[in-house]
Amino acid sequence: MNTKDLILEKTLKLILEKGTIDISISEIRNCTGLTTGGIYYHFSDKNDLFEAILQKYMIEYIKIDFDKIPLEGSTKDRIHDSLLYILHHFIDGVEIKSINEKINWATVLILLTATGYSDDEVNRIVLQTGNETGMFLTKLVEDGKRQNEIRKDFSTKSIAESLYNMYMGIQGFWLIFPDEDIDSIFEKNFEMTWQAIKCQ
Repeated sequence: MNTKDLILEKTLKLILEKGTIDISISEIRNCTGLTTGGIYYHFSDKNDLFEAILQKYMIEYIKIDFDKIPLEGSTKDRIHDSLLYILHHFIDGVEIKSINEKINWATVLILLTATGYSDDEVNRIVLQTGNETGMFLTKLVEDGKRQNEIRKDFSTKSIAESLYNMYMGIQGFWLIFPDEDIDSIFEKNFEMTWQAIKCQ
């Protein structure tokens, strides 16, 4: 692991342990084992370091590579597996290689936003990801209608929105109750939604 990534990971871990972004350079020195000069070789100041943490652990993490989502089987399978893939993209955690553990992304998100450390770029990526997820679901619904697997008396937009809202509800529930069996909750909610949208 390179030194820059080590600084980012150790500083994030320190932020999470303290529950605040109000940490000193001396604390960062102690947790990384580097000198002040060694830290400032990679980051111009503390704000630059926090911006890099935000970029790596929020902005980059929020983005979804839709091309990696496996699309196999029936329309029901494709929609189900896609939503589950996206859900696990978030709930599986942020890997912190230097300490060989994963940190719950909800903890990172809540801490960084609750301390006011959010910016326009985060909001832009959240909106962009939401829009891309909606378009992705719209294509799956359109395919399902063409294959007579999804009912045609509801608009494609309404069905895609109901699937997206169902997913967002589960993700929101996970943020509040991260220890619940989210997969089980997802399965129950998906099955109810599917029963409402499938061809009768």
